[in-house]
Amino acid sequence: MSGWTPARARRLDEIAGPEGIIVGAAVDHRDSLRTALAQKGLPTPTDDALSQLKVRITRALSPASTVFLLDAEYGAAQAVAAGALPGDVALVVPLEAQGYGDVAASPQTTFLDGWSPCKSALLGAAGCKLLLPYRTDNPDQADRQDEVVQAAVEGCRSAGVALILEPIVYGEADADRFGELVVGGAARLSRLGPDILKVQHPGSADGCRALDAACGPDVPWVLLGGGASGEDLEHQVAEACAAGASGFIVGRTLWGGALVLDASEEAELLATVSLPLFERLGAVAREHGTPWRTRVGAIPAPPAGRLP
Repeated sequence: MSGWTPARARRLDEIAGPEGIIVGAAVDHRDSLRTALAQKGLPTPTDDALSQLKVRITRALSPASTVFLLDAEYGAAQAVAAGALPGDVALVVPLEAQGYGDVAASPQTTFLDGWSPCKSALLGAAGCKLLLPYRTDNPDQADRQDEVVQAAVEGCRSAGVALILEPIVYGEADADRFGELVVGGAARLSRLGPDILKVQHPGSADGCRALDAACGPDVPWVLLGGGASGEDLEHQVAEACAAGASGFIVGRTLWGGALVLDASEEAELLATVSLPLFERLGAVAREHGTPWRTRVGAIPAPPAGRLP
């Protein structure tokens, strides 16, 4: 029986927009963004400079987005205050303390101290995201991470926000094994009640179809970027959406090329490279993707005249 309620459906409608397809940008990177800047030979930004960069990226890409992922420390409140995130673009805020660069070194997710789904809701977020290093072939690690997921699901349900769960297969795995781990993780985690699974491409069209089956009928899924090139990502989005995905949420592939020192060059790259790529990806997702309501079917409603 479906666990979907009108309240949960409302949050997904906000995240997916009127067409039911999720076209998302992620700028919730923290230490990994500083690392990316350093790798380009750019100076280490102050906290304020890092925040301003996130606001500029948000302002440039939000016109093509249904949802933006922004962190609580540097991005979410700042982008909202600056008017960089339009009211018709949903906000999702991560719950985890660690960032993408910590996945292999810290395969146990911890929650950001002082932050919660309730505080995300007070900020105006439609949802929260949880980054989850996860390997089904490490039962002890997976069991511990399942407990983290259960706590996040309970917190998000109580706060009335959606949970976007992002399992990441960390460490070494050959191509065939990697796809199996992506699919196996989705099958296991879909039973814990996330609203959306944000997942890695499993490596093939057959893998995408297996992934779609693993998520089951009640859990929409979207593709993450994983640092793929724009051309590769466009192919992956098409493949995933043809298999049943309801869109994508990607980060560095969109805006990584615009990390430059000169402000005018940054603005030009965001406008002429990042935004057009985002628009192309969105068009592919809308052409091939499955609207999230089509996937989950009718939402149970209380009898007329009775309070929900």
